[in-house]
Amino acid sequence: MFTTRRNPTIVLLAFFLSALAGPVSAQGTYRAASCNYSDVNALINGPAHKAIEGDVIVIPGGLCTWTSGLSITVGITLTGSGSPNADGGTFGAGTLTTIITDNVGSSVPLIKITGISFGQTIVLSLLDIEPQSSTTSLTSPIQIAGTCSANGCPSIRIDNIAFGLGIPWTQNGNGGGVSWLIRTDNVFGVIDHCTVAPGTQADFFDVNHSAYLGVGVYGDNSWAQPDTIGGANNLYAENNVIYTNTAVSDCEIAPSGGSVGGCRYVARFNRITSSNGFGVFGNHGTETDGRPRGGRQIEVYGNTASCTKSSCNVLAGYRSGTGVVFGNTLTSSTGTWFNAFVAISVYRTVFAAGGGWGACGGSGPYDLNDGVVYYSGANSGSDGSTTLTDPTKNWSTNQFVPPGFPYSVYDLTKGWWAEIASNTTTALTIRSSIPEQANTFNHGDSYQILRAAVCIDQVGHGAGRYLSGIPASLAGWPSQSLDPVYEWDNTASLLGQTNVTTDTLRTVANRDWYTDGSNGRPRQQTSATFPFDGSSGVGWGTTANRPMTCTLGVGYWATDQGSWNTSGNGFGNGVLYRCSAPNTWTAYYTPYPYPHPLVGGIKLSGVAPPTNLMITVH
Repeated sequence: MFTTRRNPTIVLLAFFLSALAGPVSAQGTYRAASCNYSDVNALINGPAHKAIEGDVIVIPGGLCTWTSGLSITVGITLTGSGSPNADGGTFGAGTLTTIITDNVGSSVPLIKITGISFGQTIVLSLLDIEPQSSTTSLTSPIQIAGTCSANGCPSIRIDNIAFGLGIPWTQNGNGGGVSWLIRTDNVFGVIDHCTVAPGTQADFFDVNHSAYLGVGVYGDNSWAQPDTIGGANNLYAENNVIYTNTAVSDCEIAPSGGSVGGCRYVARFNRITSSNGFGVFGNHGTETDGRPRGGRQIEVYGNTASCTKSSCNVLAGYRSGTGVVFGNTLTSSTGTWFNAFVAISVYRTVFAAGGGWGACGGSGPYDLNDGVVYYSGANSGSDGSTTLTDPTKNWSTNQFVPPGFPYSVYDLTKGWWAEIASNTTTALTIRSSIPEQANTFNHGDSYQILRAAVCIDQVGHGAGRYLSGIPASLAGWPSQSLDPVYEWDNTASLLGQTNVTTDTLRTVANRDWYTDGSNGRPRQQTSATFPFDGSSGVGWGTTANRPMTCTLGVGYWATDQGSWNTSGNGFGNGVLYRCSAPNTWTAYYTPYPYPHPLVGGIKLSGVAPPTNLMITVH
């Protein structure tokens, strides 16, 4: 039966409305009889109650195994029991007394959320989610697919969730479907105060915005719209504690009911312990996923990451798009290190992607190509070499490797492309730093030398012409804007390489990316000319010490500007200024309010439920 506690005003209003219009359903807080799937589902999908927007469904403490997946199609709060962490000074999940064991199987998520649209908010809180065993085949336990409109996307808050406190989630044991613990598409909001337990072999979250602002699919519209760095139109991850021997995040896989492409996310003020060689945060480009577009933008700041493996690679790996990386701290134990803060990759320099994109070397239908076959001939060198020899040529030394616009060689016999790394008068050698690169020449292979100045969705580029269809319509360079990545004030106990690395000469410093060049030892500005003089890179310090002169595109982080950080966590505030014209500084980027408004209970859209209605099911 139902027991209720309502104030007299609500009772009288409900009676009056029922007399006029029949039965009335009011938003309320409903407590399940137990943590069993049947009791929880009965309050969301009937028969005990059919959840409406704004309802709060409380799962009591206990240990329950679910063999069926819970489906949610309306904006509600689903919360377990315990004591949450909920401010900028706490990290990871609080005390959790509701433990749900996932034994649903490999094709159905434990919690599947679909059908929510702009104006609705979903909240998931206070759950410890465990796999049935270390060898049970499962899929990503939380999967959310929203529907955006021109005004925005639905909001989510996933907070105080722990994954695998008792049994770690692993790809090797639980199957490839759990390579990502949380999958999302077409939602904004925040994932905060969650814990990913030690021993985890799974990405924490995977983000997509395939139909950004309600238009198209594959992330096409995300690539046709302006940046939203520092804005609400992102998925945020903050104040989480994460142990992983894979990456923390990516943009590569669809949730149930969703699609892939165009991700926009922010990772800030998280504590990470990494034991992998893949890097910490990252995205896929417009390449290995086929038709879907790569990640649109990533912001990474205020995080601490500890490396416990020989090499943990990079903090933020960009395979497309733009973003900012600043104020992070990387530590390494003896014999371990991070290679860089930012790693830039353009896979299509060697990878002929599906979906109609092809390789980026001079003939890709959507790249900025020269349209010229500069040289052709045949290889007189030996089989299995990354060096091609043609004694009929008389090239100038390294004429094919100018920074920013390198040349590519196309092996017509084998059908592969590669960027030229160096050349002599009669020989050229290809770059081999991209994982997909396994190309070698054989004796007698026919070749051509061409050039692509810029690849579609290349790192350091942003909004351009809208594309659609398969293959994408309107072949030709989509006129994407130059949109650099900025990196500054990041600290590392040991940096194996340098602040920013790139595997292609198509991305160059002070055009596609800007760095403070600190090699892990950042220095604050002490005067208007030192250590940053405004001619290149990024500086940071007080406004008074910002250089009077500047070169177009360089950045300066003014530490005494802005008021976006109200947490009192000691990180401070700041605003990034960019040189918009010679000797002209213009405010370019201010981070979004921290803590995220949803963490403080501010609903970004929709109607807040009443706070004086409680319904308990026995």
